[in-house]
Amino acid sequence: MKLFVSGLKTPSMRSAFTLIEVLVATIIASIAGMALLQMNANNTHLFKQIQYRSSNSEMLSLIALHNDVKYNKTTKTLDDILDNTYTIANDDLRKYLKETRIDYNEKVIELITFGASEEETPDVSMAEQETTMAQDEQMSGVAPVIQFELVQIIVKNDEGKNAILTARSFQ
Repeated sequence: MKLFVSGLKTPSMRSAFTLIEVLVATIIASIAGMALLQMNANNTHLFKQIQYRSSNSEMLSLIALHNDVKYNKTTKTLDDILDNTYTIANDDLRKYLKETRIDYNEKVIELITFGASEEETPDVSMAEQETTMAQDEQMSGVAPVIQFELVQIIVKNDEGKNAILTARSFQ
């Protein structure tokens, strides 16, 4: 004779998940999977942005070191800007430099002068100022005036537009 006691399970009864429990578990797993996929996509995007910025920083540093007024408003390759400054043995790098074309524009932001007398007026042209300063230096034996231009270099290539601010001795 078998006794049935309520709340007790007999060996013949198996526990199973209900349909609602399975649906809830599936939804939780789906949300976790979507979060992981989104994280992966964000990391991939950030990695590409870092690569892009690193590449542009390297390119802009080359351009800033070798900038010249003669390049203004021209389209050049990086190889043209380096102008045989370096001996490059790596064929892949030489190919990259010859293929990377940039639109080069520069804009003089400001002319900065150190050592000029305070009596100079801004109305006087730069040539007149230089002549006056050269005469004053010869007569007084004062240290020479240091002048340089603050130049914004704007570079546009296939990947986008970038700019760098650099100082160049005034000529």
